Amino acid sequence: MRRRNVLGLSLLLLVGGAGKLAAVGATKIAYKPYIQPGDASNFGTADQMVIAWQTEANGLDLYTVDFGKTPRYGRRAIARGRMVNHYLSSDPNLPQPSTASGARMNYHALLGGLEYETRYFYCVRGPGLPLEGFCASFYTRRRSGAFSFLVVGDQGFFHPSETQKPYLHKYQARIAYAMSRLEELKFPGTPALPRPDFILNTGDNVYIRGSEGNYRDYWMPVWNSDVAACDQGAPLARSLPIYVAIGNHDIGGAGDIVNLLADDAPVSPALPAVGERFSGALEGGDALAYFNNYYLPLNGPQGVDPQYIFDGDACRAEGFTFAYQGKTYRSPAAIEAYRASTTVPTLSGPRRQIDHMSNFSFDYANAHFVFLDANPHLFNARVGARGGSADKAPPFGYSPYPSVLLDWLIADLDRSEQLWKFVVYHQPAFSATATRDYQMRAIARVLEDHGANLVFNGHVHNYQRTHPLRAGRRVAEAPDTRGEPAVEVDTAFDGLGRTVPDGLIHIIEGSGGFTNSGKELEDSAVGRRTAEAGALPGGPAGWVDTHLTCAKMAPFVANAGRGPKITARFKARVFSFGNVVVDGDHLTLYQISEPLSATCSATAADPFPYGSDADGKALADPLADPLLDPATGELVTPATLGTPALLDKFTVTRPDLTDRLSVELHVPTGTTRSQTLPCRVRLVNRSPYALNGTQVVLGLPTGVTFAAYRGRERCTQHERSVVVTVGRLEKGAKKTVTIECFVAREAPPDVSQAITASVRSSTALPVVAKPVTLQGQSARRTAVR
Repeated sequence: MRRRNVLGLSLLLLVGGAGKLAAVGATKIAYKPYIQPGDASNFGTADQMVIAWQTEANGLDLYTVDFGKTPRYGRRAIARGRMVNHYLSSDPNLPQPSTASGARMNYHALLGGLEYETRYFYCVRGPGLPLEGFCASFYTRRRSGAFSFLVVGDQGFFHPSETQKPYLHKYQARIAYAMSRLEELKFPGTPALPRPDFILNTGDNVYIRGSEGNYRDYWMPVWNSDVAACDQGAPLARSLPIYVAIGNHDIGGAGDIVNLLADDAPVSPALPAVGERFSGALEGGDALAYFNNYYLPLNGPQGVDPQYIFDGDACRAEGFTFAYQGKTYRSPAAIEAYRASTTVPTLSGPRRQIDHMSNFSFDYANAHFVFLDANPHLFNARVGARGGSADKAPPFGYSPYPSVLLDWLIADLDRSEQLWKFVVYHQPAFSATATRDYQMRAIARVLEDHGANLVFNGHVHNYQRTHPLRAGRRVAEAPDTRGEPAVEVDTAFDGLGRTVPDGLIHIIEGSGGFTNSGKELEDSAVGRRTAEAGALPGGPAGWVDTHLTCAKMAPFVANAGRGPKITARFKARVFSFGNVVVDGDHLTLYQISEPLSATCSATAADPFPYGSDADGKALADPLADPLLDPATGELVTPATLGTPALLDKFTVTRPDLTDRLSVELHVPTGTTRSQTLPCRVRLVNRSPYALNGTQVVLGLPTGVTFAAYRGRERCTQHERSVVVTVGRLEKGAKKTVTIECFVAREAPPDVSQAITASVRSSTALPVVAKPVTLQGQSARRTAVR
């Protein structure tokens, strides 16, 4: 103890160029330690993990993190603190709102050199924490084998009770609790579910303005609760890595312009009783907490964060504003101070998280995950909802997706050799409801052609699953019924007997804790319900069709909503989350409801009051909502228990087409040095499946370099690999791809014989060419995996 005190007195951590010692006794923990993946993207020689927490004190205290493979630990890390929520003080010309939250200290301990697929124990010790320390454990990433992850979104809001004012609903707690009990859940005809390895969050983690207050008062207490209880939440964040997509509320309101100063008006007329504490309104100087409270991979492109507004490839740095009480300010100093506050230590040195964290990717086992910013600042700050609802204004198109992001996305997908590719972003490109925030349709075809298997979204507050979709040339245009459909759908895929999808499946996981939209469109209500006004069709009749129109668009679009529907499942009346189990060449998604009561209020007149389960049976009634007092933050309702139900289940498989997909690589025999060498890959698809996302991958040995590709398809190079994107290869189709390579003067003899080729797709397992000899030529023919 004496030695530790000496260290504490001698340690000075610098923030903003000035060091000072904290008053240890005054330290108060704002939120408790939790884990984050940090800057861990592709697999390397070792893994890493970040332990983070926040204190309310403005000083700097010495904290230590002991960690190791056993509770004896054996290794120690010193946490580094940085001041956040203090950027307004850098400019004396800015007003200081009375509601300002004040400076906080974010602590960050980087644990490097971790072995993969290993359990580690850790214990944080220091001021404000228990004397015995704050102790938990986590698992590092798997590099192989089966794995499981959870998906949830739009859970960041306390909604006021209409009948028990001024109390607030604590929706999110029951979802966090159910997720923590995954291994205990049992469903008829379903095997036991494995321990989840991590959580994907589809955005809108906090409301309303993405500010610190909502993390402190709501999100952290629920997702890092000391106890697992239906009305409290669960200690998930301290043991499971959480990867978070950046939603519109995560960066402030609509996701177009960020006010870095403060709101000085009620958030909404519907929320007069909420107060600042639980509304998540900007308190002053604590905006964009996303880039300070999360520690995610930093492999995304620079210059595309919310400060920048894009109109196609034209960009202006006008996304940050300072507005208060009717007056607008300019403050380059405060902007720089905020951006500097996001600087964290990484294994490659200090980096600003805001520079790279809006878009990122990482590997886990045999899968690759890509997270994208889908907010309106990337589309000329045009917000779909402001254009009026679907029956109030005609549909419109958006500006193109910025090339800087498109090029990064394509390179990231093409570079990955992982079998499964998952993409996550907030605003969905495709929804059964008439959402107007469909800007991400601009990349729908790109994701299909470059190998994506599933897309996860939020924003729309329910669960939806599309049929497998194939985007047409008009997919990004304003929806219309004239001409060819915007998308094609595979209605034969059911995920049960037919498990090979002909297209890309889009899943909305937006029902984690604020489900209030689309209830009249529940798929269990066919012919039994109508909307509250206008007598619009209930159930699937009102869903969006393959022209991307629906019945609500009838005032502006002829024959709107009369085509085939794009949606397979729609669940809106209960909260839910997804669990995905990936095992080799197949995956299964289980959509699981919040804990439900033991009673069902179904009647003959209303047989599905809360929708149906995966077997078409009426769901039991939800539990009474936990309520809390906004003045104290304390619960005012008794504890409850319930049982979750299975809402949906489907499986995707990747067939082995070794004997049905002919692949030949023709390379001229002999080695002609210092000249171009044409490499021809010939494909014949004799399989029973059309192949989506088809790509030819040429592997080049040392001494051979890529020279040119003269086809119309997109071609990218990644170290020793050249990738040509063919896209869709129909059943019975033939295709020849010629890639020109250059043989160096110093190349060894017959180096051309070391060139390899393979074909991969989002539909089937990869096929690698097998060497054969054909009439004096070297060829590599179909193959082996």
